[in-house]
Amino acid sequence: MSSPKHLRIGVFIPAGCQLLDMSGIDIFFMLSPEYLSACGLPAPLVALGIGCTIYYISLPSTGPEVELTANTFLRISKTTKDNEVQPGMLDVMMVPGPDPKMISDQDTRTFLKSHAEWRGENGEKVDILSICTGIFLVAQSGILTGLSASGPRALIPRLKKEFPGTEWVDDRRWVVDGNIWSSGGITNGLEMIAAYIRQKFAGPAAEAVMAMADVGEKGVFYTNGNTKETLWWLWQILRAVDLGIGKDQKS
Repeated sequence: MSSPKHLRIGVFIPAGCQLLDMSGIDIFFMLSPEYLSACGLPAPLVALGIGCTIYYISLPSTGPEVELTANTFLRISKTTKDNEVQPGMLDVMMVPGPDPKMISDQDTRTFLKSHAEWRGENGEKVDILSICTGIFLVAQSGILTGLSASGPRALIPRLKKEFPGTEWVDDRRWVVDGNIWSSGGITNGLEMIAAYIRQKFAGPAAEAVMAMADVGEKGVFYTNGNTKETLWWLWQILRAVDLGIGKDQKS
């Protein structure tokens, strides 16, 4: 994607999602000239900003609002049937994570797949940015067969079992395969979006945004290996059991 002056971004939320998963959309807005100007940055940096139109998309049956975590309600701006969000009308489709037990319907799968597979006359593509458990929606749509992808580390074994046709990567915060970007759990999505912006729109404005947001410094590889990560979780569980026993004895 050459650096455009305006991005068209869809945030697809068919049935709720984690509020933190969605927060990365604000990094795109921070790249806009109006935000950079409001921050009082010098005119040369503001001139490098990239504006964006953001659509919050859900199914027609969802209604005017969708419930997120933390008792948050988000007003939906478009449904999957609206012309403005059909394949070829967006540059980026962001998929924040829903309840991992969610099984998507055929409309959801068709909508995601049609965007992932769309190709413009000059080879343009829609970039799919899957965050945390959003990978379940993406995988259920059938577009990950034969590709590499990531998801929350604790859920990689389940993903391997349910979607064996995908190469699941568990040592990276995010994975890129063609136009499909997928991140690990929650705030790894912020790191992935930082990497995406740096790759697609490299330059001083992008670096200024990363500095202001204080993201993009963790690196693609996790610092803890799988064994160390598992032991850490076991230790927290043992501590919780011990604390629970202590409370019971005191009562």
